[in-house]
Amino acid sequence: MSRIDNNAFFADFNSLADLKRQAQQDPDVALKKVAQEFEAIFINMMFKNMRQANENIGGGLFDSAQTKQYTEMMDTQLAQSLAGAGGIGLAESLVRQLQGQGVGASSSSANLDSDEGSEQDFLRRLSVLDMAQVRGVTKKAAEELAETTQSLAEKASISAQDVAFETPDSFVETLWPHAQKAGEKLGVDPRAILAQAALETGWGKYPMAKNDGSPSYNLFGIKADQRWSGDRTLVNTLEFRNGVAQQEKAAFRAYDSFAQSFDDYADFLKASERYQNALQAGDDAAMFAAYLQQGGYATDPNYADKISNILSSKWFKTLL
Repeated sequence: MSRIDNNAFFADFNSLADLKRQAQQDPDVALKKVAQEFEAIFINMMFKNMRQANENIGGGLFDSAQTKQYTEMMDTQLAQSLAGAGGIGLAESLVRQLQGQGVGASSSSANLDSDEGSEQDFLRRLSVLDMAQVRGVTKKAAEELAETTQSLAEKASISAQDVAFETPDSFVETLWPHAQKAGEKLGVDPRAILAQAALETGWGKYPMAKNDGSPSYNLFGIKADQRWSGDRTLVNTLEFRNGVAQQEKAAFRAYDSFAQSFDDYADFLKASERYQNALQAGDDAAMFAAYLQQGGYATDPNYADKISNILSSKWFKTLL
């Protein structure tokens, strides 16, 4: 099919009509292209604002109308190149703003045939936008992008030790509701689940970290084998081989929160045939731990006994 020239000026809104026609033949390509075009418009706006701020400060010694013209041409080309190479992450936010809110939708676009795809709807809405609406949409999309970026930056700045528990009391108080939820899902005593998490993490004092130092939130030492498609971390672990403890490197699952760790733990046990006996233990926490070890959950020969010792500690006696 015919493609829009990559060297076309991205602020030329006549190209949107061409994109709409292309959407009937290849919607995915057209949708990606129009998102890139609008991202390029926004990047170009940022460049223009930066240049204007520089002019207000005083500008350069050799600035002239000619240099300004060539600078604007360079900025436009740079915006095109940035958007074409993946942009700054704004395109996805723009799609959500225009598809989700129906910005600029006319009465004709609001009554689309039900068999037409969202891509055509998206492109029709773009074709009726004026510059004021474009600025409004890009502003909202930029704010959303900034919030997402800030959230990711905040998560990246958290280290594993930042989520460590200082005392067993804080460990039990914080994680007990999650253990109760997992226990209800599995039909077993939630105290056994929390005791296992205490054993695996040293009462939360030694949380497993990702390779960048951020928390993995892995409370149960579940390894990342071929069944796991999520995030993972490679850490040292103590394994028992023929009764002898030795250090090994292994990949473990990584989560976004402690709640996600409990949820995956419950799903992990339910999906494995090896732990079905443990799930029949009901309220017998010690039996649950024994069947976990029998199923091969851990290589430590004293794994079940250690869980039982934690269950008999003062922090678990008050749990109902």
